[in-house]
Amino acid sequence: MSLYLPEELTESVYRAALEPDTWPDVMRLIDGRFPSTAQTFYFLELAPHRVRPVSLVGIEPGWVHTFNALYFAPDNPWIRLTRSLHRPGVVRTNERLDAYLGEAGVLYRSAYYNDWMRPQRFRTTMGSTLLAEDGLVANVTLFRPPDMPTFSDAEVGAFEQLSRHMTRSLQMALRLEQPHKDSASTAALDALPQAVAMIDAQRRVHYANATMEALLRRRDGLVLRGGALDATHEASRQHFEKYIADALCVARRDSPGTAALTLPTGDRRHLSVRAIPFMPAKGPVLPLRPVALLMATECLGHQSVPCEALRKLYGCTPAEARLTQGLVDGQGLRQAASRLGVTYETARAYLKVVFQKTGVHTQAQLVAKVLGDCAAPTRTNAGH
Repeated sequence: MSLYLPEELTESVYRAALEPDTWPDVMRLIDGRFPSTAQTFYFLELAPHRVRPVSLVGIEPGWVHTFNALYFAPDNPWIRLTRSLHRPGVVRTNERLDAYLGEAGVLYRSAYYNDWMRPQRFRTTMGSTLLAEDGLVANVTLFRPPDMPTFSDAEVGAFEQLSRHMTRSLQMALRLEQPHKDSASTAALDALPQAVAMIDAQRRVHYANATMEALLRRRDGLVLRGGALDATHEASRQHFEKYIADALCVARRDSPGTAALTLPTGDRRHLSVRAIPFMPAKGPVLPLRPVALLMATECLGHQSVPCEALRKLYGCTPAEARLTQGLVDGQGLRQAASRLGVTYETARAYLKVVFQKTGVHTQAQLVAKVLGDCAAPTRTNAGH
């Protein structure tokens, strides 16, 4: 298994920081990349010895109630070594625990394993700490049964990548929760490869990462006018204003979100702009005021790719071709599924088949390959 992370998974991680109710979706996508029988995200309160669940998939409610007494028991090596192992960036597995202690099978002699894990048929784990401060530890942990293999080195490496994304996501949420504080967590936004800005209903920029700042300096596609974000091309300005207004209306209606907006730039390129809105809501890590997280990605200019071309190039079925066409046209997977008239899960199944037929691993790679392959005949004909 390679180190890649599905683009849909990383995007969902950042969205969940803004919309905490979507963490179960993240857990489902994690299960797709790292198959396991339980996927958990929770906060450990070390002083009162208590777990605060965020999303527990595969754990029955009765077992949640017995967790505190057994996990915080003195013979549990994970809690005994909490200062060493509950640190951001440290991925924990059974094998790494044995290597750290120089003792084989130490977890299997604890009450935590024998009275909590074993009755649920959990044998091996892979976990990581996302944040650890002031006696509060944010953990994500996956559990596998005895009849599944242990987590491979490749899975551990990919999980380390995922953990970094989840840590940045939580840092973003904490910064939004405490906007008056000068926090180093802005580095979480600066680390993103996409151009990212936080804007309000008046399109005023409250924060822009380094990539967005560079984009705005070029004044190509997006520009600042009087402190407000605007489209560079006059023909697109009204569409952009309406797009942001609609995004914040979506937040107030508790709707799933808006599709991407295409803004033209120079040199036959365009910006794919997506607004992720949120409003104050219940949850442990939340923003205080309505803001939209705006993400902009530069793309090659293109016209819609004919479905027939996709069928000839890759052997796609009509449904697979229409789904791929929607993704190339800038639709998200949920929007493409809706327009195709299938469920999101069915669309994901189609997409996996398309990945196999095209030899790619992510939606971004798929779009790039399709555009490149479909442009190739044009370049060849031009040469003649």
